[in-house]
Parts: sequence; C-alpha cells; structure tokens
Amino acid sequence: MDKSPVRVPAARKRKDGSHHPHHRILSIEVEGGFLDGTRLEFSDGLNCIIGGRGTGKTTVLEFIRYILGMMPDVNDSRPRAKAIEGHVRGNLGSGTIYLEVETKHGTRYRAERPWGDDVQVLDRDGEPVPVSLDRDLVFKADIYSQNEIEEIATTPRFQLSLIDRFAEEEIREVETEIARAKRQVQDSAAELRMIEGRIREAEEVVPEIDVVSKRLQELQVADGADAGLINAAHSHKALRGRETAALGDLRLAINDARAAMRRQREHVAEACSAPLIADFREGPNSGLFEEVESLMASFVDTYRAETKRLEDAGQAVLDQLSALSEQLAGDHARQEQQYRELVAQSDVERQHAAERASLQKRHLFLTRAQHDLAGLRQKHKAMEVRHRKLMGEFSNFRDQRFALRKEVADRLSQALAPMVRVSVRQAGDRSSYEAVLKDMLKGCGLQYMRPVMRIVETVSPEELSRLVRKGDAARLVEDAGISEDQASRILSHLKASDQLSGVETVDLEDEPLIELKDGTDYKNSAGLSTGQRCTVILPILLLQSERPLLIDQPEDNLDNAFVYDTIVRNLQEAKGGRQLIFATHNPNIPVLGEADRVFVFSSDGRRGRVTHTGRVDDVKDQVEHLLEGGKEAFVLRMQRYGH
Repeated sequence: MDKSPVRVPAARKRKDGSHHPHHRILSIEVEGGFLDGTRLEFSDGLNCIIGGRGTGKTTVLEFIRYILGMMPDVNDSRPRAKAIEGHVRGNLGSGTIYLEVETKHGTRYRAERPWGDDVQVLDRDGEPVPVSLDRDLVFKADIYSQNEIEEIATTPRFQLSLIDRFAEEEIREVETEIARAKRQVQDSAAELRMIEGRIREAEEVVPEIDVVSKRLQELQVADGADAGLINAAHSHKALRGRETAALGDLRLAINDARAAMRRQREHVAEACSAPLIADFREGPNSGLFEEVESLMASFVDTYRAETKRLEDAGQAVLDQLSALSEQLAGDHARQEQQYRELVAQSDVERQHAAERASLQKRHLFLTRAQHDLAGLRQKHKAMEVRHRKLMGEFSNFRDQRFALRKEVADRLSQALAPMVRVSVRQAGDRSSYEAVLKDMLKGCGLQYMRPVMRIVETVSPEELSRLVRKGDAARLVEDAGISEDQASRILSHLKASDQLSGVETVDLEDEPLIELKDGTDYKNSAGLSTGQRCTVILPILLLQSERPLLIDQPEDNLDNAFVYDTIVRNLQEAKGGRQLIFATHNPNIPVLGEADRVFVFSSDGRRGRVTHTGRVDDVKDQVEHLLEGGKEAFVLRMQRYGH
C-alpha cells in the first residue's frame, strides 16, 4: 500500500484572519451516577480525555450524545443502539447531565436531562426556552463510538449518511420534498386503482346493452295509431323508477351531511377541551390556561353556531325534497294508471308488458353505465397525465438529491486528493427494488428469481410501472431479455396485485464509493484491512465543519506510524476550524497533536473522576504514566531505539 499520509486541508480562514464560526460544547457536568460531581470545561480546539480502562472516558462522550438527542437509530444497528443505551442508563442511573453549548451565532444555552426524560433547555440567564437543541437550534455534533469508523468504511448506508452531513440542510429539504412527492404518487396510484376498478365493472356490463337493445327493438310496436304512444309509455315506466331512486339518493346525501356535521361538532368540542385537564387550574400557570379555556370555548361556540346553521339549511332542503317527492309520487301514480290502461287495449302488449318493462329498466341502467364509462375513461386519461407528472416530480427531487451528493463527493475528492477518492452512483443500490418485486410476485406460480434479477438490472421502476399499466409484454421481453411467457405472467400478476405504487415509489438509493489509493490503483474501502479502513475514513471526518467532532479512541486498529500520519498530522490543520473532543489511549494524539486541554480520569471502581486538567505540559507526568507505561518504560524505549 502507498504509505503517503492522507492530508486534511488546513481550516479555511476568513479575510480578517478569524476562523469560520462553528458550534462549541462549553462544558458538561454530571450529578449522580458513576461520574457524580464531574465537570469538564472544553477548549475550542483539541480536547483529549485520557485515563485507564473503566474510568469514564467513553461515558463522557456517550452522555453528550444522549443529551444532544443523537442516540443511534435501532434500524441502523440494533446491537450498537442497545449497547449505548445500556451504557448511558447504567452509568447515569437517577442522575442528571448538564451541558453548556454555544451556537455558531454566539448564543449560549444550558441543557439538562435525566435518564428517560426530555431535555430542558435554558438560556444564558437561566430562563427555560421552548426549543430543542437538535431540531430548533440545529446544534449537532459528529459523535463516533469505538469501531464505528470501521463500520462506515464497510457499510454503504453509513457512507451515504456521512456524505449527506456535508450538505445537511439542503439534503434535509430535498428529502422532505421526496417524501411529499412519494405520498402524492401513492395517493394518485390509489385513485387510479379505484377508477380502474370502476371501469372494469362498467366494461363487464356495458356490452349487454346491444342484446337488450335488440330485444327491445323486437318488442317495439311497429304499426297502429298508438304505436308511438305505447313505445313512449314503456320508456317512461322505466324512467319513473330512476326518478324515484334519484330523489331518495338526494335525501340520503343531505341526511348523511347533517349527521356528519353533528358528529364533527361533538368531536371538535371534545378535542378542544380534553387537553385542558383540571390540574392546570390549580397549577402555577392557571392564569394563562384560563385564557386558553376562554379562547377554546369561544371557538367551539362559533363552530357550533355555524354548523347548526348549515344543519338547519339541510333540513329545509329535506322538507322541500319531501314535498317534491310526494308530488312526484302522485304524478307517477297517474302516469302508471294511464300506462296500464294503454297496455290493456292491446293483447300483444299485455303478453309482453312485464318483459318489456324489465328490459326498459335494464336498458336505462346500461345506458347510464355506458355514459359513466365514457366519463370514467376520460377521467382516467386525465389522471394518468397527472400521475406521470407526479412521477416526474418524484424523479426530479431524487435527481436533486443525487446532484447534492455528487457535489459533496467531488469536493471531498478534491480536498483529499490524491490518496482518497469519493464518488456516488445514482440509483446504484437496487436492493429495495429487488425486494419489492420478489415480495409482489410471491404466489404467482412462476420461478421469478432470475427474471426479477434481469428486470432490476435493465428496467427502471418507472418504466416497469408504465409497462404494467399498458400490458406491454413485448417491450419487457426486449428490455429485460426474459421469455414472453415470463413477461406476460409477471405483468399480469403485478397489475392484479393492486400494489403498483410500491414499485413506482421504491427509493433507489444512490450508491457511494470511498476508495484509498494503493500504489497506482484505488481500492474500495470495504475491501481494505481494518487499519486501512480507518485511514480512509478519518481524514473525511476531520474536514472542516461547524459541528464539534467527538471520537472514542480514533487510534483503534491503527499502528503508531499510521496514528501519526493519519491523525496527528491532520489535527493541527483541522482543529483551527472546529472543536475536537477525543477519548484516547495513544500518547501521540494529545502530545504531538498539541492538545489545548487534557482531562485525566481515574476511578476507584465505584466512581470515575477527573484528577488533572490542563495543557499537555501541565499533565505530562500523567500522560507519561498512563499512555507511555511510565517514565522507566519511556526511557527504556528510547535506549532500545537509540533516540
């Protein structure tokens, strides 16, 4: 491997010579638990926490992680998340952590948090403020536990998260848009499925209209003075049933609306009163909550009055509809009597009257279905256009996210050239796509594993969705290189599954690649040795950022030469642009890194405590004893190596 060190560019300064503003952790204090009585006041530069094993070095970093609300996600690594949660809970017990921070804008806050409770944030004057450190103040730190750096080198998901941190705000904004667009695509797909179901139902019955029309034509009275009158009478008889049903449907719609208003009125009244428990009236903020109760009561009264007005208007419409229904019933009775008298005049009509009346009703129903089908098809066409537009927006937002990531990757490669190279391949991770297809094709009666692999490799989710909707098996055969039978059965099964939005909205994650130069070649970090993995990731972590960087034992799995080349050489340049807090067993980091503050920890087995604090020269005896093995061991090594 090329032994040239990976150099981190010096922290950029502004024109006035000062460094770019960044967040700072000012101090941490613990009451109770293993570190009871401990207080650390951090420097703006390099801070090193040293001590024997089990003295509390790791605990300090994990307490900071906990109070900042940055505990690991169990979905990323359940064992790590459980281990860190257990570590914090076990060492804090019933105690409380206090953390003082200063944002990049110079505003100071003090946070306090016991185990299992929320963070309480106070301003500089000690007054509580209704904000969250990680959300409202966007105060975050980059915190890495033991061996976590190696996991980044081998896990694409963690690498992508690392890249995203360099454009965090922009990525967060576009991720929000992606989530919104995804919901819109899913809703649109659901609407399409519903209307496609209605179209299928109509298509099943509409062809019957030709048969019914032909039979009615056969039953038409072709001659006689009353032929036209009789034919019209049969048509009107069928129409009378539809007229009665229409008024019934309208009355039902109004009644449903009035019932919904009554339910909503009660729901609003309950929702606006339930949170206001009686204890508030006896508490220290009773005056404020009396005002809140009055405000809510006024709103509920207004809501009740307005909905009651609408409900009364609905009742007025119902009264009018009832009167019109009675009028219609009277008209229908007279028309039915006239119809029967007319039919009674013809022996032929008497014989076919029942059949013809039934056919007229069916024909009227089918005519309406035919009309609805035309409208549904037109609506479906418009919805497909809208759906494609939404799919395009969904794709565009993912393109924006990739562009941000590529820009970061190019920046990192330029900053760390030539030893480290970072790149991102758009939609390179298709594992989710493959999993969705396999899940949807279960039970299709087809050996689908190989065809799915071919589809995933050659057909995008958007294109597959389009082929499913069109039923274009020939194109799938051409694009994916699978058999016609496989293509037809796969498309048919996917269309029948009613889960097509799962394909359309599957998120093809971008695939990161972090490489280390080895001779003239670049090697993927996942295939490197343990030490090389840390060598390729650490320089990225040390790049300038507004966030404090906390690492537990960054020297793990690195020999001393690499510690010096990879970490120490870069600390002088990195610490000017951000705050660094390291827990370490390696003397090269605090000594050669010229730590601005060193905290020496010890423990009696029941409590950990800080015994010494200062610059390296102030605690050199402790550094020599703890990290060098004592003065005799240090002198012996000097004699053995001749310097």
